[in-house]
Amino acid sequence: MTTRVRMLLLACMGVMGLMLAGSALAAFTPTIAIRHAPPTLNSSGATSIRVAVPRDDDPLFKATIYAPPGYTAVLNQAAGTQVGSVSAQVQVREPIAGAVLPLTGSITAANPADHTGNQCAPGTHGAVWLLSLQAAGQTLTVPVYVDQTVGTETAIGAVKIQVCLPSPNIPASAGGATFGAKLILAQLNFAQGVFTTPNNSGTFRWQMVATPWPATVPGPPNAAGTVSAQGRVGLPARVTLRATSNRGRVTITGSVLEATTGVSRQPIRLRVANRNYTVRTNAGGAFRLVVRRPRGSRVTITATANIPARTIACSTPSPFPGVSCVSETLQFFLASRSIRVRVR
Repeated sequence: MTTRVRMLLLACMGVMGLMLAGSALAAFTPTIAIRHAPPTLNSSGATSIRVAVPRDDDPLFKATIYAPPGYTAVLNQAAGTQVGSVSAQVQVREPIAGAVLPLTGSITAANPADHTGNQCAPGTHGAVWLLSLQAAGQTLTVPVYVDQTVGTETAIGAVKIQVCLPSPNIPASAGGATFGAKLILAQLNFAQGVFTTPNNSGTFRWQMVATPWPATVPGPPNAAGTVSAQGRVGLPARVTLRATSNRGRVTITGSVLEATTGVSRQPIRLRVANRNYTVRTNAGGAFRLVVRRPRGSRVTITATANIPARTIACSTPSPFPGVSCVSETLQFFLASRSIRVRVR
């Protein structure tokens, strides 16, 4: 083998190594988290859906989200009706490459008949909600397609939500994303009355199946990179609270629960009369505090749990054939309970 041939082979191997390294570095691990306010049964209060994609991961092309069986949604809002608000963060290519741009805006119902030609989610839908996001003097409009599920999809969810994003690797003039924007975080906050939670206690899994764009180059969506993520909700989520007293010593106990599961290792704020305390739940979700108060006094005690979203390994398989689950995120919620006791 001549020196020139050896050099060519080494060069080819180097290029292949770079290609394989680039492929190995590619990642796509989106998450979905849900919040209900209040997090109770048969509640038509506000519902938030939070979708996040790590900054260094491939860009999101399409997300299809399923609200679990047992949920209901109102899809017949008149065009122009505001159904919620949205906040987001995107990483941009311009005017400053790599900068993170915050976006805020409204979610407004549109006429579904005006949105039937989208290649990502074609056809007539039960509802179309427009995300109108303002940033740097421009308005970015993203349609969200919503339907009641039919056929085999009813086993996955009662309501299907689809959203498609343009490629950040294509100029906006050619149909790509404005500013070369790549989604990092989006939270859709739906107003009271849009979603209603199930009327039976239990654990409910919102399912998301997501497909990325190629990492850094123009090209079609990477169907082979499709993954799923789960947003787990335990209903009702609540705080229990109890207090006993003896000789001015008040023992306060309680727990934070998602359905029947304790919320472990989370800080809980306790307000006793005019003083604030912070305690932490144990592995089973229980907490305890002992304070002294004047005998004969009446004391109001309030426990408040402001629980963040918590991402864990997938505990159940993906319901989508050939698609693996990459994340499971427990709900974020706010719950409180107050009692009034007489100190003995």
